[in-house]
Amino acid sequence: MQAPELTLVLYPNYFGMGYVICENPKELLNYGMAKIRPFTTDRYIKRLHKYLKQYRPTLIILRGYENDDNRISKRTVGVINSFIQEAEAHDIPVYKYSRTQIKEVFSDFGGKSKFAIAKTIASWYPELEPRKPQFKRNSDLEDYNMGLFDAFSLMLTHHYLE
Repeated sequence: MQAPELTLVLYPNYFGMGYVICENPKELLNYGMAKIRPFTTDRYIKRLHKYLKQYRPTLIILRGYENDDNRISKRTVGVINSFIQEAEAHDIPVYKYSRTQIKEVFSDFGGKSKFAIAKTIASWYPELEPRKPQFKRNSDLEDYNMGLFDAFSLMLTHHYLE
């Protein structure tokens, strides 16, 4: 019997990293927000190694940043590039999806904003409802749990497009 394919979804952001580990959108093994402080690439790589050792994923999904609709810090770009190098070193295929691609997928389900996408995801996964971010005004910091919903949006985008 062939072992199930495991997907590791990572979404690094200002607070740490949202992650989802699953066989498919209905078979979730683990998910959450990993608080990573101080923000150093080495700490993110240590966390990646932990996931690789514990779950042995067969593919990794990351945030793409090449398109024009991606506001992303140079530090986060460095972390993503380090994740890609680690995945290549372990012969694990990497899929990347930009904010534009995520918005296009979720526009079919009720919204393009991060808040609308999080609201949609919480309706599909009721266990996430208590962690659903509050509506953000321009001057507000992004909700801590938004990274978790960003990771879910990456996972769902992958399964919708592939």
